[in-house]
Amino acid sequence: MTAPVGASVEESTRTQHRLQLPRGTSAEDVLAMVRNVRPAAQRGAGGVIELGDAARLVPDPSPRGAGRWTLDTPRVREDAAPAALPDARGYGRAFPEALPFGVERETLDLAWSLSRRLLGAVVTDDGVRLEPHPFQVRDLTVVSPHALAPESLAQLLAPLEPEAEIDEVPADTPRSGYSATLPLPGRESVAVRVGLSARPAALRELRWLEDAVDYELVHLTADPEEDAVEVPDAETAARWQNAYRRIGLIAALLTGAVGGYVVDLEGFLVDPADLA
Repeated sequence: MTAPVGASVEESTRTQHRLQLPRGTSAEDVLAMVRNVRPAAQRGAGGVIELGDAARLVPDPSPRGAGRWTLDTPRVREDAAPAALPDARGYGRAFPEALPFGVERETLDLAWSLSRRLLGAVVTDDGVRLEPHPFQVRDLTVVSPHALAPESLAQLLAPLEPEAEIDEVPADTPRSGYSATLPLPGRESVAVRVGLSARPAALRELRWLEDAVDYELVHLTADPEEDAVEVPDAETAARWQNAYRRIGLIAALLTGAVGGYVVDLEGFLVDPADLA
């Protein structure tokens, strides 16, 4: 990997961040989630998960090490981000002098996402704790081999979301390429966007994926800058949780009607049984 102008990397320079998960989190669950987004990841000697690009997750073998992993990665840094840029993950706070870039950023993103999904935290090489809010990522996508026509989607949603509205649809619109809007309190909404699948890596083995349809369920906040919040206040966290609950119910309804799988915005599989 070649570092761009403004980034610095030395082949011999490495660093370590810590991934702290609940003690009951199994190594098999961690590997399965990693493979959702990094299909080539392998478990080697001592339970080490090889992520590729000379990065790896190393389990803590100590008696008190259950759920603890070390992210061992090449160290690649660039100039610090301007204060005005969105920083929902807290990297600007954790790395005020120079942000992780390239492989270090990619694997740190992975650790952050694992901690979000598995209710853990990341502690950086400088000891700064990053603890994602569990509802910081609320959008889900149902990936299905079956496409619903606009009127069929409206009928399906009506019992659960009676105020849902199919957005204006041209007469010749096919069964993908349209959307619906579901109002939420406080001028917020959930958008349901139906289109050709982005083919997430987690579903790469499915024979029907090439022709699949995505039903994207997107939380639209009243204040777009809210997506850059690292630590939400109580009112914001409650709205996030309510939006995720509504999105989850719709995702479960869709999978029950058209089949398929649910993935979150970062490409990790979600069990529909956890959403209903």
